[in-house]
Amino acid sequence: MERPPPLESQALKAGNRLSPDALKRQPWHAFQADGARVAGPRHSWAVELLLPLVVVGLLLAERAFVMASVVAGVAAAIQLVRVLSPAGRRWVEKGTGALAHWAGQAVATLALAPTFFLVVTLVRLMHRFNGVDPLQLRSGDAPTFWLASDVETRRARHIKSMFCTERLVHGRFALFPLVAAAMVLLVVAEVGLRLYGLGTPLLYVEDAEVGYYPKPQQRARHPGRIITINNFGMRSPDITPHKAPGHFRILLLGDSTLGGTHVSNEELYSSLLQSNLNATAGAQVFEVLNMGVNGWGPFHEFGYVKRFGTFDADLAVICGPVWNCQRPLYGLERTPYYPAARPPRLALERVLYDLCWWYRAKCLGPPVWLGEEQRRLGIEAYAQLAQYLQQHGAEVFMEMLPSSSATLGLTDDAPARQMAAQIAERLRPLGVPVECAGPIFKGAKPAQKVYCDGVHFDGLGHRLYADYLAARLGKISPRLKQASGGSK
Repeated sequence: MERPPPLESQALKAGNRLSPDALKRQPWHAFQADGARVAGPRHSWAVELLLPLVVVGLLLAERAFVMASVVAGVAAAIQLVRVLSPAGRRWVEKGTGALAHWAGQAVATLALAPTFFLVVTLVRLMHRFNGVDPLQLRSGDAPTFWLASDVETRRARHIKSMFCTERLVHGRFALFPLVAAAMVLLVVAEVGLRLYGLGTPLLYVEDAEVGYYPKPQQRARHPGRIITINNFGMRSPDITPHKAPGHFRILLLGDSTLGGTHVSNEELYSSLLQSNLNATAGAQVFEVLNMGVNGWGPFHEFGYVKRFGTFDADLAVICGPVWNCQRPLYGLERTPYYPAARPPRLALERVLYDLCWWYRAKCLGPPVWLGEEQRRLGIEAYAQLAQYLQQHGAEVFMEMLPSSSATLGLTDDAPARQMAAQIAERLRPLGVPVECAGPIFKGAKPAQKVYCDGVHFDGLGHRLYADYLAARLGKISPRLKQASGGSK
């Protein structure tokens, strides 16, 4: 017996209006399939002329004169073609329509693809873990994919969405998606912080005599810079306790303005000073040792040379702001630095450590040691340090820094000059010159690149200060003059 034709074939033969061949696509856009234009809103010539003028005006306001000229020329050419030629008008409209179509597709892809592949996939995965099965795909007992409607109260709340909400089904492992999402966010945050440069912090060794100093032999990566520490905790190449024959060593002692944790080692003014001196001498005979540590004062510097020695330094320069003399001997308990004995293992741990320190410093308030008595003790510690360096064969100088506004020539830091005068008075019997720098950076361009935060030098500041020190030490140091002349 012959099998009857399928229902679809019968419907087509009967001319069923609901058959696929009978259905037609409606004109969603302003053009029919055959190219006939559907009546739509007409834009007045004023709008077509006003829009390019607004764009050109904005570009002129931003001083983008070339771009404004290009936009004005293209807009004028399009308007002329549209006015003078009906065929040209159709081609312009067709071209702009195609351009808008492709631009819309590109923008939609860039805007929606990340959302679809990242957000929707993550939501679907969480639903999978949570046991949500809205279409009953994993249910063998459900006769259909259609589900009962949600309760009326929820439908009323979501009526503006134009869709009926799903019925809430209690799933399994309700906390698992939250825990999984939290773990993913923590991993992403850790990887991002490490890529930014917060994975390897600079570590410090606590010491009863020195207070603290950088852990020897470490390489720390900070955002935009690499910090290397040698075998004696200095920001210099590895050295031996005693200099080689024929070499001239300069030991720089100071705080963070010398340590320069905002720049890499090769950008420090100590490294640039060494390069300048060796270039002038025509031989690699000068060694400049950078023993600058964040937060150090005279007691830390004195403790360091007593513990590790002067490294046969021919010349020693005590550097840093004038107000460092008010710093007593303290350890890491008053600093936001990371101890080598308990280093942070994660970048997130480092961020948490910094936040805790910021809160602790805010609660503790300013240091209690600021005062006339501590100032006197600090100046005396500088005198003892200078005397110790002289006793071990070094020529000693002090190069103090006032505020950044004074070095840039904007103001006159009279309190800093008065403090430097007190230090100079105490060190005069030892024959140690004390210099408080004046407007040494006046006229530097760009001025905002001299300091990175108003206290510490940026790359330009280190270069300028290296030139300043090379010129000044070459004038006032008899030993440096002799070594420079003898090495030529």
